Amino acid sequence: MQPQVQQIVKSAGDVTAYGTAVATLVGWLPHIAALFSVLWLGMQMLEKITGKPFHELVRCVWRKLRG
Repeated sequence: MQPQVQQIVKSAGDVTAYGTAVATLVGWLPHIAALFSVLWLGMQMLEKITGKPFHELVRCVWRKLRG
């Protein structure tokens, strides 16, 4: 192949690869956002139930696990 044609084919392959990667990430984005929303709401509910900030709850559990 000529160098110019080879460069065009390489560029087309790169664009296709990047496009596929972006499309995959965009497809995952709603699922990732939903997961973070569930985690965030769970943290908020624990804070409301216990009356303590979430970081204090994590610190308490960590201490019990470490012994």
